[in-house]
Amino acid sequence: MEEEPYIPDVPITMKESTSLFPNNLSVWGHSGTLHYVVTSRGLVNIVVAKTGGTMQKQMQGKECSHAKPIIQAKFVALSGNLYLILCTFHGIQIHNATDQRLLLFHPLPADPSKPGEEVFAQGAISIGNDMVAVGASSGRILIFKKDSGTFAWADTLQATFSGHSNPICDIQYNGKRLFTSDDNGCILVWCRKSDTWDLLKTFEGAGSPCSTMCVYNDYVVGGYGSGHIRVFNHQDGSLVAEITAHARWINALDVNPSGLMVSVSEDTIVNLWNLKDISLQHSFSIPNVQLCGAQFLQGSDDFAVTGYDMKDILIFKKNPDFKK
Repeated sequence: MEEEPYIPDVPITMKESTSLFPNNLSVWGHSGTLHYVVTSRGLVNIVVAKTGGTMQKQMQGKECSHAKPIIQAKFVALSGNLYLILCTFHGIQIHNATDQRLLLFHPLPADPSKPGEEVFAQGAISIGNDMVAVGASSGRILIFKKDSGTFAWADTLQATFSGHSNPICDIQYNGKRLFTSDDNGCILVWCRKSDTWDLLKTFEGAGSPCSTMCVYNDYVVGGYGSGHIRVFNHQDGSLVAEITAHARWINALDVNPSGLMVSVSEDTIVNLWNLKDISLQHSFSIPNVQLCGAQFLQGSDDFAVTGYDMKDILIFKKNPDFKK
């Protein structure tokens, strides 16, 4: 039997099953401890895994329910403290990730010009040591700043800006530039200047949502509802590659420091790519599972994935005996 480059490890079984939202897995690691968070309707499943076992918690989102679920949960580390951002249909929540205390709740106002239309938050990322950016269904990006030297957050927007005319899907940051994608497939590239954000480049969409992104060196990579992956050079504005990567909606992309990228889709397929030469390295199916989250573990080649209505977080480790 031919050796596989990746072998499944023992899965982590959560108390509740996974909701079908893009980017429905966030992993943060430090000193051998891994923190996982996955949304499950109005709850989040939090797992802390370390040598010797795992600890699980569940947290109810403020004003969240089966009918008004949590859309995304994201760990961010700022100034040595770990926070959990919840994007919901009611607004934006920031919690202390250790004891789950609610530190900030920012409701999103309804648009009076669109009566009855749902408002929601989606897409979140840390910026530097004291700020987070969160996307909104209005197409705006909201920047919040943490109080210096404390866990506290002031419910005051540091900045808000928009170049999108459709709901935000995902946000990424590479230390210098901010990348935002929307429900029409548009990707915008921003640069911070003092307290303002200037629009540098626009990669137009074609009508299919750019539900997930990752950034590697000069590349910003978008995964789309159409199953396409598009690789753009955010320095010169060129389209480097367009790949018919999946048969259904792509729900998550992630890239590690070596340029290995994982993509997962509702088509059950996990693909692994080398972004240095944009080549497919490995592909396999997790039968009968609509995949909705994927992330590498602490920058290694090992990764985790989640799937709709599944209670397991599946872990895949690089096979040390595999020979190309």
